Amino acid sequence: MAYPGNQLGVSSDGRNRAGSRPAPGAGGKFRASFEALLMLCLIWATVAWGVQWFAERQVQTVRVKGVFRYIDPAAVESLVREELASANTYFGIPLAGIREAVATIPWVADVSVERRWPDRIEVEVLEHRPIARWGDADFIDDRMNRFHIGSTQGFEHLPLLTGPDGQERRLVKVLVGLNDRFETWGTRVAELKLTDRWSWSLRLESDVRIEFGRQEPVEAIAHLLGLLPLLGKERMALLQSIDLRYPYGFAVVWKPHPPDAEVPPEQSRELSPA
Repeated sequence: MAYPGNQLGVSSDGRNRAGSRPAPGAGGKFRASFEALLMLCLIWATVAWGVQWFAERQVQTVRVKGVFRYIDPAAVESLVREELASANTYFGIPLAGIREAVATIPWVADVSVERRWPDRIEVEVLEHRPIARWGDADFIDDRMNRFHIGSTQGFEHLPLLTGPDGQERRLVKVLVGLNDRFETWGTRVAELKLTDRWSWSLRLESDVRIEFGRQEPVEAIAHLLGLLPLLGKERMALLQSIDLRYPYGFAVVWKPHPPDAEVPPEQSRELSPA
């Protein structure tokens, strides 16, 4: 009995078609598309969950950085946590509010606030470093900025500067220049004053007072130090004040002397450089 060749899986050219794969139909294409869509949905759901978890994660650690001499780091951390109480999530951290709050602490010169993954916040504080007093309640720091504390009590070892508002940097520069000059004399400036009429005066740590008038103090001192040897060492030790407001010399006032001490010939005199 004869059978049609196509029922036996033999082609008209004699090759067997039993091992060949049929072309995918509509059902296969739908399945592939469904699997791809399912994978995309899974990825999207994972990302959305991660973002939600990350956004709602609360800050666990507050790190306060800086070199502190006058500020208590624990007080800074406490203030930061008070600010975090209203919005304690990673993305909800009130960075500006924290900066403003910490900046109100006395002795704070500058502050920066940054997030640190996954649940930490870092607060870096720069402290004022006072180099001089300004009046009775303010200071000048090492960046020549004036800042207010409320009292200068306990800082009497710092030089006292007095002058018109806005002249802080000028007085600091003059102070530094004068101290460089007086280094060879073994003393430093204790007080430096600039009046509203632009007249300069100072008091040294040795308690000698010097009046400059309107001339530049650093230049005037350079000239004075060249003339002081004319007085002699013994008389220099008796100096109480020096007045440099003379066009061709200076006048001196001597300290009160004990009864057995040699009395200078004049209580006040003007010396000429030549």
